[in-house]
Amino acid sequence: MGESGVRYASLVDMIIAARRLAEAASREAMLGLPLDTGATEFRRYLVDRLGRRREECVLVVYLNGERVYIAEDFYAGGKRAECLIPLRRTIRRAFDLDARRIVLAHNHPSGAALPSSDDITATTRFRQVCEPLEIRLDDHCIVTSNAVASMKMMGIF
Repeated sequence: MGESGVRYASLVDMIIAARRLAEAASREAMLGLPLDTGATEFRRYLVDRLGRRREECVLVVYLNGERVYIAEDFYAGGKRAECLIPLRRTIRRAFDLDARRIVLAHNHPSGAALPSSDDITATTRFRQVCEPLEIRLDDHCIVTSNAVASMKMMGIF
């Protein structure tokens, strides 16, 4: 690789590192605070975290009973138009964290910030499993490169 190729690779590495640092700072800012899925800061975080991805990904945010952010899990590697919610893993992790609430978010690389019928079915199933276990699904957000749609605010659940 020539000198210009090395400089380009170095610049790309710096950009990736800066994005990761910004994500970590946003996550750190949420620690210890009640999470509101309608808040501008949270929506910006979702767009930054999921909005530019080319394949569907799922972000699971774990909260305590007072909606305070505890942790999150990120699942990538889905198909371009589908990523399944890892139900068993999510429930196990919620118990490990003693989480009482969960917020789901996933992206739509197509750019449509509307839930599909599959999204609605998966959300309904997820709630049916979680709620008897005393884990509340607070929201399921659909994320694009410039928008976030809340299934809760849309009245879907």
